[in-house]
Amino acid sequence: MLTNFKPSSRMKSTSKYLAMAVVALWAAVCFVFFQWFYLYHLVYRLQQQLFLYSGDYISSYFHHPAWLACLSGDFITQFFYFNFGGSLTITVSLLLLGVVCYVALGRFKLNSPKQSRGIGMWIKMLLSLALITWEALRNCGIDYELSSTISLIGGILLFLPCVRYQRWLPGVFLLPLCYWLFGYGVWAFLLLAVVYEITLRRYIIAPLLVIVALIIPTVIRQQYHLTWKQAYQYPANSFFNKPNFTHEKLLTMAVESSFGHWNKVALLSEKEDLHLNISTYFYNLSHAMQGRLPDQLMNEYQPGPLGLLIPLGPDTPLLSLWCSNEVWFQLGDMTMAEHATLLGMIFSPNHRSSSMVMRLAEINMINGDTQASMKYLRMLQKTWLYKGWAEQRMPGKEDIKVQGWLKRKRALLPVQDSLRAVNDHTLSLRALLNNHPDNTMALDYLLCYDLLTKDMAAFMTDYDMYKKIGAEVPNRLYSEALLIGLMKRQATIEDVKRYRIMPDVLQNFNEYTSLYEKNKGDGTALQLQYRKTYWFYYHFATFK
Repeated sequence: MLTNFKPSSRMKSTSKYLAMAVVALWAAVCFVFFQWFYLYHLVYRLQQQLFLYSGDYISSYFHHPAWLACLSGDFITQFFYFNFGGSLTITVSLLLLGVVCYVALGRFKLNSPKQSRGIGMWIKMLLSLALITWEALRNCGIDYELSSTISLIGGILLFLPCVRYQRWLPGVFLLPLCYWLFGYGVWAFLLLAVVYEITLRRYIIAPLLVIVALIIPTVIRQQYHLTWKQAYQYPANSFFNKPNFTHEKLLTMAVESSFGHWNKVALLSEKEDLHLNISTYFYNLSHAMQGRLPDQLMNEYQPGPLGLLIPLGPDTPLLSLWCSNEVWFQLGDMTMAEHATLLGMIFSPNHRSSSMVMRLAEINMINGDTQASMKYLRMLQKTWLYKGWAEQRMPGKEDIKVQGWLKRKRALLPVQDSLRAVNDHTLSLRALLNNHPDNTMALDYLLCYDLLTKDMAAFMTDYDMYKKIGAEVPNRLYSEALLIGLMKRQATIEDVKRYRIMPDVLQNFNEYTSLYEKNKGDGTALQLQYRKTYWFYYHFATFK
C-alpha cells in the first residue's frame, strides 16, 4: 500500500543531489550578484572600517557586547580589499549560516514517522535558505556590518550544546554567554531553545528562558552605555534591507573619485543622469578636475549650488557627509577639508573609517603638521592593508611620487587663513583666490557658484576681480552670464566688446530675448533650443 511505501536508496540519493544543486545555484547567484552588480557597496563598507593590529584596539571590542562577533566580523571584512574577496567572503559566511541553521533544525522532528525523510530534509533546507536569503538582503545595506551575520552564526552554534545534553540548566547559563559573545545572536539562540523546549513539552522552562534573555540586556545596558534599542539589537543596525542600485551608482562615483579616476566618474554621472544632488556633485567635481567645469555645467541637472559644494548640517545625508571633503581637498582648502573629514569620521560606523584616516593623514602632510600626520600614519602602520601606503608617506621618507604630489598640493595652500562660517562657501573660495589667483579650479567653482545662485552682482564683481578682462575670450557659459550682467548694468556695445564676447553668442542672446518677450516668458517655446543655456537656467530654474 502507499502508506507502507519507502523510498529507495536511489531516490534518496537523487533528492540529496537535487538539494545540493539548489544550494550551489543559490551560492552562485549570491556571488555573481555581489561581485558584478553590487561590488561598490562592499568596497565602500571596507573604506568605512579600520582594523588595527594593536592591543589597545583589540581590547576596545570588550567595551560592547558581541565582542567576538564584532572582532571576527571586522577582521574578515579586510578580505573585501582583494578582487573577488568581498563577494566570496559574504557568500561563504551566508552558506556557513545556512549550514549551522540546517544542523540546528536537524535536532527537531520536522516530519512524522509516516512521511519520507526526504520531506524533512527539504523543510530544513528551505527554512535555511529563507534565513540566508533574508541575511543576504540585509547585507545590501550601505552600512551593514559582517559582524551581524557572525552574531547569528554564533547564536545558533551555542544552541547545539543545549540539545546535546537535553537539560534546561545549560540553556540558562548559555544565554548571558551568548549575549556577551554574539550580542543580538542571543535571539536566534532563544528562538531555537524555546521551540525545542516546547516540542519536549517542558512548558515551564520555555518562559524561564525568555525572561532570562529579556533581563540580560536590561541589566548590562548601562555598563556598556547603550540605548534601549542598541541593547537589544547590537551589533545589527537594521532588520531588513533590499538592493538599492541608485546607491550602488553613487558609491561607484564615490569610490572611483577616491581612486582619482575622474574620467570614469564623469562618464558614469553623465550616463546615469540620476537628478540627485550628490550625483551632480560628482559630475561637477570630475569635470572640474579635468578643467571642464564651465563647459559642462549646463549639460547636467543642477540643483542650484548644492551640486557644487555640500552644506554641512544636522540634515545632511550620511553619504553626502562622507563625500563632502573631496571638493575642498582638491581645491586646496585644507581647513574646510579637515572639518568635513572629521565629521565624516564621527558619523562613520563605530567612528572607524580607513578612508577618513587616510584623508586626515594627507591633509596634515600638506599642512606640514608632522606630529598630526604621524599620528594617523602610525595608526595606519598597524593595519594589514594600509601599512605600505603609510610607510611611503612617512615625513622625511616620502617616495618620489609622493614628494611631487606634496609639492603640487602645497602650492595651493593659502598664505593667510580667515575666520569664516563653515557654510560661507563664497568667502572660502575667495580666500583661496586672494592667496593664489592662479587657482583656476577655485575660480571656476566661485564663478559657477555665483551663477547657480543667480547672484549676478557677485558674478560680475568676482569676474572683474579675478579674471583679466580682455585678456582672453570667455567660454560660452561665462559669455552668456556676462551678457545678463552687462544688461543689468545697462552697458554699451563697447563694454560688450571689452569683455571680448563672441558675436555669435551676442546674436543668440538677442534671438533668445526676442523669443522670450514674444512668448511672454513662457519657457515651453524656448526649451528645445535654449534648454542648455545659462539664460534658460536664469529665467526658469527654481530652488526648493
